[in-house]
Amino acid sequence: MKRYLMTFLTAIMTLCCAGAVFPLPSSGNSHDIASLHAWGPYSKRYAGISHIPDMRKGIRFDFSVMPGYYRNRQLVPHVLFESSYYPWEINPEMTRITYRYELEWKDRVYTDVTYHILDDNRTLVGIHCVNNTSMPQNLVLNQMAYIDYPETYPQVAVSDTSGLQWYNAIDYIENEPASKSPQYKLVYDGWQRNEERSTSSLDGSILGRGFGRNEGDRLSYLVNILPGQENGAIGLRFKMKKGESAVLCLKGLVEQSVELEGTGEFSFLSVPYYGKKVGEYKLELVSGSTVAISLDGFFIGDVDGINNVNVVRTPIPFTPVMEVGETKQDFILKYKDCDNYYGVAWNYQHSEVREILNGELESFFRRRVHEHVSSRLIGDRNWHYANAFLRPIVLEPDSEQTICMLVCSGNKEQVKQELQDFHSTPDKLVARISSAEKAKPEDQVLPGGEKYLLGNRLLQASLLSNIVYPVYTQKEYIRHFTPGKNWNSLYTWDSGFIALGLIDVDPVKAFECIKAYTTPVGSESAFIHHGTPLPIQMYAYADLWNNSLSQEALRFLYPRLKQYFDFMVGADPYSPTRMAGSGLLRTWDYFYNSGGWDDYPPQHALRGNKSQYQSVAPVVTSAYYLRAAKILRLAAKELGLKKDVKAYEQIIKLLSYALQTYSWDEESGYFGYVVHDSLGNATDIFRYKDQSNFNKGLDGVTPLVAGICSPAQVGRLMEHLFSPDELWTKVGLSTVDQSAPYYKEDGYWNGAVWFPHQWMMWKALLDLGKGEEAYRVAHTALDNWEKECEESYFTFEHFIISSGRGAGWHQFSGLSSPILNWFAAYYRPGKVSTGFEVWITKSDFNENHSRYKAELSFDDSTKPHERCMIVCMDAGHQYEVFFNGKPVQYRSGHAGMLEITLPATNKTGELVVRTLD
Repeated sequence: MKRYLMTFLTAIMTLCCAGAVFPLPSSGNSHDIASLHAWGPYSKRYAGISHIPDMRKGIRFDFSVMPGYYRNRQLVPHVLFESSYYPWEINPEMTRITYRYELEWKDRVYTDVTYHILDDNRTLVGIHCVNNTSMPQNLVLNQMAYIDYPETYPQVAVSDTSGLQWYNAIDYIENEPASKSPQYKLVYDGWQRNEERSTSSLDGSILGRGFGRNEGDRLSYLVNILPGQENGAIGLRFKMKKGESAVLCLKGLVEQSVELEGTGEFSFLSVPYYGKKVGEYKLELVSGSTVAISLDGFFIGDVDGINNVNVVRTPIPFTPVMEVGETKQDFILKYKDCDNYYGVAWNYQHSEVREILNGELESFFRRRVHEHVSSRLIGDRNWHYANAFLRPIVLEPDSEQTICMLVCSGNKEQVKQELQDFHSTPDKLVARISSAEKAKPEDQVLPGGEKYLLGNRLLQASLLSNIVYPVYTQKEYIRHFTPGKNWNSLYTWDSGFIALGLIDVDPVKAFECIKAYTTPVGSESAFIHHGTPLPIQMYAYADLWNNSLSQEALRFLYPRLKQYFDFMVGADPYSPTRMAGSGLLRTWDYFYNSGGWDDYPPQHALRGNKSQYQSVAPVVTSAYYLRAAKILRLAAKELGLKKDVKAYEQIIKLLSYALQTYSWDEESGYFGYVVHDSLGNATDIFRYKDQSNFNKGLDGVTPLVAGICSPAQVGRLMEHLFSPDELWTKVGLSTVDQSAPYYKEDGYWNGAVWFPHQWMMWKALLDLGKGEEAYRVAHTALDNWEKECEESYFTFEHFIISSGRGAGWHQFSGLSSPILNWFAAYYRPGKVSTGFEVWITKSDFNENHSRYKAELSFDDSTKPHERCMIVCMDAGHQYEVFFNGKPVQYRSGHAGMLEITLPATNKTGELVVRTLD
């Protein structure tokens, strides 16, 4: 085991002792993870290090090390499929990023590439080559430097715009469609209403998606008339289908209706205006027909300038000016669209600089491996890669060798100086890295936790490497965590779990990840939505509070999360989520997936039955938003918002009544999907063809999470959870009851174990005072995760029940992040973990974690009952625990871990843990 473990350094903040400092924005509302560096693992092509020269442009410089055998097998570490590289170790600060490249499995011949980010301009690359075989090995290192652009980077431009002002069509102040869809206040991916991305636009975005299809669709803009433009024109750039015509009414700055003729391509129409004073005017564009119009935007300026606008094609300039150093051990690159220069240098003598002219490397470069004497490898010429070709690197049996490189950025003189310094005194940079590593504190883990270190470290590395740039939302390019590099977009519920995982890695990034999905109060979109709209950000918000006690973070996020919540429970007039009669929630208008479980049987059946789709409500939506109501109620109480507290109480009462009245199925002992009539009144439980409850699975037990079940219901649901014939398996909780007639062994979720809803059940079990069962859930997951990581080095999506093996995306982190939470909960000294119903208001460990004192409040929307919490202390002592001065019981599964059973009360109290010796 130790052979495979590198030094595991995480430097976790002891959050309960000292609150984290969160970067609250004083101005602007960017959705970027702003605490990240200019350098990072942002590539969407090949694993390595990336640099962002200008956040606004969406352009990224990539640098990747590609090891191989000389004139033989060449690795090309593509991030979009398995390619023998592994995120190996990344520190929370993301200044030390290591990938392992397996040339001969398992760890017989490998290369560890570590990117040490020194500052915004420099990254030192350490390439550690290891031969653990009895034969000499001839290796090769190919370093690739290249630039990448956004998928919809504009490839047209206006040749001369002097004296003209450009207004993009999506920069409206109002966009009022004549017919409002459910997406009116929740636009997918945080885009603007009617926004489309297009390489044929001048800015990357156009306003289309059916605008104009309804007469009366209206857009409003504020425009400025500058001196000299009192008499001028509006130059409208638009596109329509060939042969179609439409009427557009212009109001405000001008009062005129114009007819647009479609050519299938973008066209210009000039509309003059006269005698305007210098200043601000409103311009309205109103559809006067029922034909779809795509608007790129418009120019304001003099008539001649408008009439002479000429749009020309501008292919992406991906080929740099390349300057190779005299020693042939460095080169400098200058790309047209970047103001800065890039330099690359290395300390290996047997090398050559090459250029590769082809769109992809994964097949082309491997096919050309024997063209080792060519300085230019020419393919389809669709991209340019600057290649440092180091060969051969001879490793004797049982030997290792480290080669260093420098990648840097700046103006030309700065880059030249950095390359010169690297060649003259490379040891200074290496020594700087070594001293920094020695100064880091060692990670503290309770006894028994060492056996989980590999899996925890690999998942942390996957989590921190699964971040990409550029992702587009809210008219900006951002850096953003994704469930895996395969998914190049925002994923709302997955990112809630990413934020939860980040709480135990870097709470500042966790805060930013939650913030990324919220919008300011009054925004066009209630929140940033992609995929399953479950309120996991609110659960992460509660855990962030309990781990940081940051009033600033609590206050900043609260109104944004309340807006998110209000919309999803139907409190917003434009939200269609609440069934009119029953009050139950359903979100089919926004996504086909209620709980993230793609092929969950009743949900899957509804997709093929449009007549029932809008009339059937799942359980999970109401149950999880009910818990979110209780979380936000606790936050509102903390913030002194009495009116909000009462509003949440009404929602809690409504949803509790609806679930208990319409969804509980006494026969099966599960809560069921509820069928409604045309008026939204509940009529029946949604049943399978044999008339059994169609919801025998995790959806059917989610009211446990909401905390609304009677003792009898808790008993029956617990039987389902832990029966080996129903939901319990050797690898954890099955998504679907194994005894159900619709259970499958070969499904995606059906027949598999996933962690996200298991985490929910774990929290619910703590709230129910069932600590032993919670421990069983968490450790079954930890044991199977570690076993799979030891075997494959992969961090999978889920586990197939029939085999017990991991499956799905191989470098996944999103919904697998609960592993990080469970590991920290049971093995990280200084960590406190609770269910949903314990609200920590004061929290303090002493320096060596041998004493703990906290003030606890409780969710009093339920009757007083026992609850469990987990406190990790120093392992070298025996402890006693008191609540309000009275001794309370605890269980210790291993030294240092205290699973405390709190008394049945809803009154605030003081918890004290102290040593017996």
